[in-house]
Amino acid sequence: MREVADDVYHLSLSPRSSVNAYLLGDVLVDAGMSFMAGKVLSQVRGRVVAQHVLTHAHLDHAGGSRKVLDALRVPLRAGALDLPALHAGETWTELRGIVGRVGRRLSTYPPLPEAAALTPGEEIGPGFVVLDTPGHSAGHVSFWRERDGVLVCGDVVNAMNLKTTRPGLHAPPDAVTPDPARNRASIRRLAELEPRLLLAGHGPPMVNAQVPLTMMAGRLPED
Repeated sequence: MREVADDVYHLSLSPRSSVNAYLLGDVLVDAGMSFMAGKVLSQVRGRVVAQHVLTHAHLDHAGGSRKVLDALRVPLRAGALDLPALHAGETWTELRGIVGRVGRRLSTYPPLPEAAALTPGEEIGPGFVVLDTPGHSAGHVSFWRERDGVLVCGDVVNAMNLKTTRPGLHAPPDAVTPDPARNRASIRRLAELEPRLLLAGHGPPMVNAQVPLTMMAGRLPED
């Protein structure tokens, strides 16, 4: 675990930061896949964790949450529209047809029936505001601290190429994003904030992120 901003810690859960969690003061953001829960718990050992929140309900962010909750005995919260997926332990509740059926079969995780809703605009941890950033999932949320420009954005953007693991900003693949157009709108919204430090679910922390994110948003197709 590495401090990357004031009271903000990066938990790399796999090589090259290909899966990440974060600790914002006493708030744990995401928990990786189920087999990564032990790594999460070892990295936060000795620190106060008062709450666990999720950027969204996909397997590689919520899969480890059951073990984390059982160990830490803290409340879990996420975007309201992702609660049905969390309660069921299913990643692809929004995808239909054969893709949805196969995806759900391969990406289930232990159900999280205690998950409750985060409210956009509320403050969590050391000065972070909850932002509604849907698209990659219906209830996807991000966390923004204006005073120093720190943005925790889940999978609204990836900070690496998922095929090569090379660092850089990329939109998540359309195949695993139920509403790519809404996700592009969320990217544009986040670019308007001009974040100085971008912390994504996949890829290393990106400092001086203002220009790269603005350029990325400018290259997106019009919807």
